[in-house]
Amino acid sequence: MFGAGTRTIAMVGLMSALTVAAICIFRLPVSGGSVYFHLGETVMLTSAVLLGRKGGAFVGGLSSALADLLLGSAIWAPFSFVIHGVECYITGWISERSGGKHDVVGMMIGAAVMAISYTVVVGWLYDPSLMKIEIVGDSLQGGIGVLTAFPLSRVLISRFPALRFSRPAREDREKAGGDE
Repeated sequence: MFGAGTRTIAMVGLMSALTVAAICIFRLPVSGGSVYFHLGETVMLTSAVLLGRKGGAFVGGLSSALADLLLGSAIWAPFSFVIHGVECYITGWISERSGGKHDVVGMMIGAAVMAISYTVVVGWLYDPSLMKIEIVGDSLQGGIGVLTAFPLSRVLISRFPALRFSRPAREDREKAGGDE
């Protein structure tokens, strides 16, 4: 993100706004409303593939924490910032390292990290007996996120190759003299 071009900054802002909207609009409250299932996972994982590890982590962490604040779940904001930031960093890192060949693997690993992390936090904040329910809900959310983000990212990359800011390699961008 540091030293990022105008297009990258604009895409990070756009994907962050889309993620907040997907979380706030398409959500299903669980266990009294302080915990909820949402579709922001799709946008976060897509962002990690398109923007790479740094842009993806920024989108995942910032947008999920902002959504928690907007929805009145401030206690979750710091956890969401870290958990979704790490989830998207891992997904973007695997995507970058594999040249896009293992995007779905990166998404699955990132989603698994998210589900396990939230389960641990629920056990710590509330009650360890809730961890069984939490792991199922978060695994479902992560799985739906992967199942929707992978084809979405493939369509976006095939139709608009310039959206994939983590590629081409830095040397290619420098040779082109372009703005990321």
